[in-house]
Amino acid sequence: MKLNHFTDFSMRVLIYLNQKKDTPQSSLDDLAEKFKISRNHLVKVVQFLSANQLVLTKRGKNGGILISEKAKEIRLGDLIHLLEQDENPVINCDAKPCIFKSHNCKLKSLFNKAYIAFIDSLNEANLSDLEFTDWNSIFENNPNA
Repeated sequence: MKLNHFTDFSMRVLIYLNQKKDTPQSSLDDLAEKFKISRNHLVKVVQFLSANQLVLTKRGKNGGILISEKAKEIRLGDLIHLLEQDENPVINCDAKPCIFKSHNCKLKSLFNKAYIAFIDSLNEANLSDLEFTDWNSIFENNPNA
């Protein structure tokens, strides 16, 4: 299964914010610089995360983006399912009319079974299971970070 860019960027933001211990908040500019991602993309990501109470945002001089308790507690499978924003994440027989739909095709049910197993497997972990032991070295002298 391939996750969309929105999910990828959202996970990067949440992992990053979850690891920030000394200064727990971050700005959009900081996130864009750290991840080499367009600020415009991150605005959409942060708006979605905020609307779903996964991050807290505060404007102004002492403002920033902060990870929420909900994000720390949510299981990864549930988080991925939320971020994907699609009830038919693997196959959608209605997206383009499918000639097999009326002939008892079993492909969709097999994909759905696999997707559920994927989500259930991810639900064995949460964001704290994704922590790095040497967090600072990720961004030091890394041209891709």
